[in-house]
Amino acid sequence: MPSAWRRVGIGAAALVGVYAIILGALLTPNLQRFALYAHKINTLFLHDIDNGERFGFAKGQVTPFSIHTADGETLYAWHVLPIDAYARNEEVLRKEAGSIGDFSNTHAFHLLTSSEAKVVVSFHGNAGHIAQGWRPETLRHLTAQPNTHVVTIDYRGFGKSSGYPTEAGLIEDGTALVNWVLRIANIPPNQIAILGQSLGTAVASAVALRFADPSNELVWPNAAEPIPGVVEKDGLQPTIFAGIILIAPFSSLPSLLLTYRMGGFLPLLLPLRPFPALASSLTSQMVDKWHTAERLRAYHATLSGDSGLAPANAARLGSLQIFHSLDDFDISYHQTEMICRRIFVDGAECIDGSKGAAVLGVKSDDAPRVRFELLQHGGETKSHVIRPSIH
Repeated sequence: MPSAWRRVGIGAAALVGVYAIILGALLTPNLQRFALYAHKINTLFLHDIDNGERFGFAKGQVTPFSIHTADGETLYAWHVLPIDAYARNEEVLRKEAGSIGDFSNTHAFHLLTSSEAKVVVSFHGNAGHIAQGWRPETLRHLTAQPNTHVVTIDYRGFGKSSGYPTEAGLIEDGTALVNWVLRIANIPPNQIAILGQSLGTAVASAVALRFADPSNELVWPNAAEPIPGVVEKDGLQPTIFAGIILIAPFSSLPSLLLTYRMGGFLPLLLPLRPFPALASSLTSQMVDKWHTAERLRAYHATLSGDSGLAPANAARLGSLQIFHSLDDFDISYHQTEMICRRIFVDGAECIDGSKGAAVLGVKSDDAPRVRFELLQHGGETKSHVIRPSIH
């Protein structure tokens, strides 16, 4: 019996040792970012992402193109046509399919730049590439809406995009995509909605704040690596879009990691919850923190007029809609509850998922609409989100 206990003790000590080694390794910035973004975990070797038909789209419905950032990175992007516009122009679109050249010379671009076009700017989560997993299904649902175009990118280091991901870098990538929609496609802000899922919610929140209040100090992280060639304001004027839609957001990366389970099973920092000082010490060493709740609070304050920067039409635009499923095994719905409490820090009653599915809508004459919705099941999210704020 003693030998059995000895083996148990040795096994437990070995597990603790391996866990300590993993935590120590994750203090290295490069390994941190590899674990956080998982940008090298993709199926490019199996899938030709230039071929939209491979992912269930009609021939010529998807046009790949490139976007260049201010610091010299090249981002791989998709434009997905709404199915109604595609049906009316199918013959010419099918003839153009497969010829990847100057996107601005295509019929798809002509349809995008038509005066009635609505655009959803979509930011995906970590890992994979632009068409991996369920992402094509979401894009198909979005483009099933009348005259609703979607543009989306692979962040730097993801898929075919150049570079290496950092928090500041992804914010610049998101800004470059939105600038392309505004300045190249010439879509007015009131016809643009920004959608983010998981990691994409952090990108979407930072980008929304950057356009709403370009000088806000919360836009940029206190990054050790400034982005060469990028000026914080970049000449941006305060701009409010039709709406921001977030699916499964997290309050901040440090707060998420205390409950996060990789793949829904393997806890990362959960074993350290009984030791808050140690957990806090480790999370303080993170190079990318993604303080989404703070940025959303600043965004809401800007649109509410607290900063004095909100455009005259801000009260009619800028709605913020947040969706989270109660059965999300990856990012707990408690993260959305935390965001709600941070936005309404004045004590307003916030959403509570402990009693099941719930909805909280807040609207006043001098502030934009804010809606939190906790859904019973993750599968319900698509049917709710496919009502973008621009409709």
